[in-house]
Amino acid sequence: MKSLKVGTRKSPLAMKQTTLVIEELQKINPKQTFEIVGLSTKGDRQQHVSLSQIGGKGVFVKEVEYQLQQGAIDFAVHNLKDMPAQLPEDLVLAATPTRAMPYDCLIWREEKEPKEKNGLTIGTSSSRRELQLRALYSDMHFVPIRGKIETQLQKMHAQKMDGTVLACAGLARMDYFSKIPAYRILTPEECVPEVGQGILGVECRKNDRCLRDYLKQITEPKTELAAMAERHFLRQMQGNCEIPIGGFAQSTDSGWKFYGFLAENKKAKGRKICLTGSDPLSIATKAYQALK
Repeated sequence: MKSLKVGTRKSPLAMKQTTLVIEELQKINPKQTFEIVGLSTKGDRQQHVSLSQIGGKGVFVKEVEYQLQQGAIDFAVHNLKDMPAQLPEDLVLAATPTRAMPYDCLIWREEKEPKEKNGLTIGTSSSRRELQLRALYSDMHFVPIRGKIETQLQKMHAQKMDGTVLACAGLARMDYFSKIPAYRILTPEECVPEVGQGILGVECRKNDRCLRDYLKQITEPKTELAAMAERHFLRQMQGNCEIPIGGFAQSTDSGWKFYGFLAENKKAKGRKICLTGSDPLSIATKAYQALK
């Protein structure tokens, strides 16, 4: 097989995620070579604007997908939570490697977690995170903050926020847990994760059968099932950045759990649900029916 061009965003986390995918693929074929092609997206260029103002879910992937459709790259590596529920007809989600830690993490600026949480200022641009944290700490104040991990941590210190909220998966992949002063990992009961959080989505052209077969080999079955269930939930909800929504499918010893969160808008209280069953797609559908 020829050397493969892999498209991804230019952020340190995106590059790390792409390297992890390449490492898995080289375990299957050590002779296969790759070229990482870093691409700029609208979501990266306009960090001072909320995602809902510049196109919502998909602003981190559309330009990468365009390069894929044009043949400039062979496949792309995304954070699955950035991918819209509906892909372009000529593209396919070819692989979902083993999921990293899917939870959200509340990071504190000081070296110790504050004993009193009310009245603190937390940086986040995620209405899903904000509404669920408000339910835990009624008097928290929230200010918008966007950017890569490094940027958000710098803003937290520069603007003297008490804390910020980031995905555990990115912190783990970039080895930040050993660097941040203090943190608290939020359980799905406290904060339902974003759909696809912690999962990498490997995307290629639908008609590239040989490449699809190669990429498919790094898919982890339970991660694939979770991704399918969560994205099914998102499609039914017609989710985008205008709707605070969370969906998380968790494999257990006795079957599956599905956590769902939905709010009508960014000011609504929001509702949560947790269902159990043997089929994640089925309980994802039931969660949608209960929350819609």
